[in-house]
Amino acid sequence: MFEELLAFFLGVVSVLSPCVLPVLPIVFAGSGLKIKDSIALFSGLILSISLLSLTPVLIAGFRSLAFVLLIFFSIYLLSDRLELEFSRRISKLNRLARLRLPSFLIGFFLGFLWLPCIVPFLGIAVSEAILSEKPLLVSICYVLGLATAVIVILLFGKNLKISFERVRKVLGVAVLTSTLYLMSLYFG
Repeated sequence: MFEELLAFFLGVVSVLSPCVLPVLPIVFAGSGLKIKDSIALFSGLILSISLLSLTPVLIAGFRSLAFVLLIFFSIYLLSDRLELEFSRRISKLNRLARLRLPSFLIGFFLGFLWLPCIVPFLGIAVSEAILSEKPLLVSICYVLGLATAVIVILLFGKNLKISFERVRKVLGVAVLTSTLYLMSLYFG
């Protein structure tokens, strides 16, 4: 149950990332606030995030790599310098967002554009899923957390006051602690 809750929380935190949260309302406003376009955009986004989270889980043999990634991403979450450097380098990919495409495709590609911003959280969720006895469920929980956060922010965003930096640090400690615990169980 802990893995599923962590994955859901990671999905929520992915949307709170400083390079995702500010553009979320703009992206959906760009659909002209037409319900059909917003649903198509949302569906494309969820499909791409699902593919990104499920593909590594479906490929077996990543256990050792999963532990390495969990340690790396927990250190990343705890380091302001690493997060800033990574975000700065990846922000250059946002030029692709200027393309005129159908709403579903915009949503689909949005998941890949957000990948540099959400990779620590997605990487942790995927690594946890690979180590889990229920990998598909853990991956689905990540996607549900991300989808829930998108919906809540679009509906109630103006009233939410969240400190991403504080959430990121707490999450880094939680992931590092759970990784060390899982490693002690796995390597005995």
